Amino acid sequence: NKHLKHFGRLQYTLFLKGLGLTMEDCLIFWRQSFKLITDDTFNKEYRYNIRHAYGDVGGDAIRRGRGYSPFSCQKILTEHPPGSGESHGCPYRHFSVDNLFSLLQNIGVSDWEVLRGVKDDVEKKRYHIACNRVFEWAHTSELQQAKADNSWKATGLDTIVHPNTYFKRSYLLKSGLNCETGPMQGDHMEM
Repeated sequence: NKHLKHFGRLQYTLFLKGLGLTMEDCLIFWRQSFKLITDDTFNKEYRYNIRHAYGDVGGDAIRRGRGYSPFSCQKILTEHPPGSGESHGCPYRHFSVDNLFSLLQNIGVSDWEVLRGVKDDVEKKRYHIACNRVFEWAHTSELQQAKADNSWKATGLDTIVHPNTYFKRSYLLKSGLNCETGPMQGDHMEM
């Protein structure tokens, strides 16, 4: 019930859309997330923006029907940096090193070599490399298996430059699926 400001809601809505969440399910998700506001307030202050992001209303004729695409890492790194009280952006770019290390340790990253590498990457403004370093650490055994049984093409293991790709690749690897036969549907996933 904390208030997630506009760009945080937009970034997250588009991320969910990119995973294949329908507009109707996204509306339900956000409505359930804001339990302390009335239906009237939700409909007046939030519903339209979600529908607009999905292309159901507003915008120009070219975008209508498709809406906006999920934000790439490049867009997240370079546009609309989070201000005071905002929660969007990229932790590798927008967190202090101390806050980033605390987050990484809280999610289980305990390898000091990985953490030192992340620190070095962040200091050199190589945010996507730091992110991929953590991804590779978190998926070490799955990546080794995928390479050993040749179930993933090299392009399926390229550097990740999109949050939806990070999630999809993680999901497929953790599920033991390969990038060719996994539940992918273009830019969307079937889950």
